[in-house]
Amino acid sequence: MASKKNPGLKRSNVPVEYTREMIVELQRCAMDPVYFIKNYVYIKHAKRGKIKFDLYDYQEEMIKKYHSNRFNIVLSARQTGKTETSCAFLLWSAIFKPDQTILVASNKSSNAMEIIAKIQYAYEELPDWLKPGIDENSWNKHTCAFDNKSRIVATTTSADSGRGMAISLLYCLEGKSSLVTVRDKVTGEIRQLPISELFDIL
Repeated sequence: MASKKNPGLKRSNVPVEYTREMIVELQRCAMDPVYFIKNYVYIKHAKRGKIKFDLYDYQEEMIKKYHSNRFNIVLSARQTGKTETSCAFLLWSAIFKPDQTILVASNKSSNAMEIIAKIQYAYEELPDWLKPGIDENSWNKHTCAFDNKSRIVATTTSADSGRGMAISLLYCLEGKSSLVTVRDKVTGEIRQLPISELFDIL
């Protein structure tokens, strides 16, 4: 059942009568984020409006890397769809992995909120039977919370970002001049490096 405020939102803890086909699709989506995105995720194109997210090969590769590796660093040109790709993966993670706290951190609050807006748009365009219910008190410019106890939270990067949270997944948007702290596995040396320099080393 849709929320009265927004028909694209599904109220929490609403019983759903699933067909056999729906159950099969839920299982496929839960196992394969690429399948979920290519078949069910819509994005908002600047000129064409609402379109199905037809992943390019490099975007599929990004999703597979996200899915199979705990740590990922993406160095990419602008306007390549990396943000939409990442948003779709974050949404998949929140839907199919209960009890997740996903933190989106950016040096600008507006950038972090834009990520939340893209995730919310993709969620609202899903078929109802595929959506978890949402917590209407935690569905805003900074947060999307689902009735499977997963949530996606946007914040600015600071010394206190994510403090007190049991973070399951961190998505950090930073410029190439931003500093990161790294530890050399061999020597144990800890250094602060610009992200651009870290890319060069890797």
